[in-house]
Amino acid sequence: MLFSLYINDIDDIAEGVSGAITGTAGVHVSHMLYADDLTLLTNEPRDMQIMLSRLAVYARNKHLIVNTSKSEVVHFNSAGENVPVFDVGGATLHHKDSFRYLGMVFYRTLNMAKSADHAARPFLASAYRIRRFVREHALADRPHTSLWLAKTYVIPAGMYGSQVRGTGFLQAGREFSSPLSMLHLHFLKGTLGHVKQSTTNWVVLRECGHEPLQFYWFWSAVKLFSIMLITNLDWVVTLCGGWSRLISIYSLVQVPAGQLNC
Repeated sequence: MLFSLYINDIDDIAEGVSGAITGTAGVHVSHMLYADDLTLLTNEPRDMQIMLSRLAVYARNKHLIVNTSKSEVVHFNSAGENVPVFDVGGATLHHKDSFRYLGMVFYRTLNMAKSADHAARPFLASAYRIRRFVREHALADRPHTSLWLAKTYVIPAGMYGSQVRGTGFLQAGREFSSPLSMLHLHFLKGTLGHVKQSTTNWVVLRECGHEPLQFYWFWSAVKLFSIMLITNLDWVVTLCGGWSRLISIYSLVQVPAGQLNC
């Protein structure tokens, strides 16, 4: 809290700078700050260097140090290696094809499906721990134990960052398009035992008392949307206009009743 108050005026480094464009007309984002983790964004290389130069001065005046060894530059949607070079206080920043922000990986190509693949690691790790627990406690003949544990540990492991990376899978017909969704089904089929290949995914979910991951991602997106609506920042409320269209589309998704009968 004290550190946040100490750097409360860091917005000054973006004064007069046009930040990166967003999907909502008129809304630009120049920087994001979480604790001591600062991200600068812009579509113009000149504006980026202006903010970096101001940051160097700001840090010096505040008796802070910018850790340039951990600072990276990603040129989104760029082609080739002929990209601008940036520096902070004379220290050149390294160019990367991706960077991790608050636990989520963003790629230069802005491929959200590829970003979602990173969530498979904690997802699989949770599934492995459940299988080991079931094996060590001789619970293999009680599949409901694995299914309830999966709701508690496996599904939350696939939720982190889903408000961002999961939105591409919220359209009708994409319930099982995500690699994570297929891993989820693989875990459920393994818990049930021998499942015929002709058995539909909806039947497997119904038998296990689970919902598709798309449902949980949609719930997470709606929760974020609701929080954004009550904020006191006008530009955030404006940004919600684009989200409302996505939610309206998803609300039209219907699952044929015949697919839910076991």
